[in-house]
Amino acid sequence: MMIPKLALATLISSLFALPAMAAGIDCAKAASTSDHMICADQTLRTRDAMMSSLYAAAVKEVDAGKIKQQQQRWLKSLQSCTDAACVRQAYDDQIGFLMTTKGGRRVSTNLTTENTDGNEGDLSIFGPIDGLAAVSVASTFVGPGGADAGDVNADNVSGVIPLKDGHGKLSADNCSIGFDRLNAQTWRVSQSGACQFANGVTMQGIYRRQ
Repeated sequence: MMIPKLALATLISSLFALPAMAAGIDCAKAASTSDHMICADQTLRTRDAMMSSLYAAAVKEVDAGKIKQQQQRWLKSLQSCTDAACVRQAYDDQIGFLMTTKGGRRVSTNLTTENTDGNEGDLSIFGPIDGLAAVSVASTFVGPGGADAGDVNADNVSGVIPLKDGHGKLSADNCSIGFDRLNAQTWRVSQSGACQFANGVTMQGIYRRQ
């Protein structure tokens, strides 16, 4: 079967574009508005490095095709940003997504907790890189009615935070989630403020390495 020249050119260009996304931004070839914003901000360049490492790990797994398609959609969204806050949020969202992939979990530090209040939590940490760490924490609450009765709620939160001496904080609206490294195997997650998680769900607890 003959492939039209235009379709072949499009296919080849897309194949070459994917490794470029994994390799991260080349500031010597910055072209778009978002490129220049990233290259001018060390925290955005660090996020780009995190995203690139997580993406490279994610596409080594069986769901690589879907991840590549999602990455292409994300890249278009990123390039539409007109300010640094938009770029930062785009990176944080994509890093959070990539941390949930099989490859992302493989290269992250993964911890779990089981609290007496019915919450079971998972914490993943990637980094730190240049003083920043990506964190993703999820918790499932099983109420007194039990899982069989459908008395289950779940929620999650993720972001990129400054991490100094094993301490960091993720804040959104009126909710604050604290992360404290107790030792090589254990982290404490605290929660304060008006966190609008699903009914019964809390992120706080002592998380231990798997």
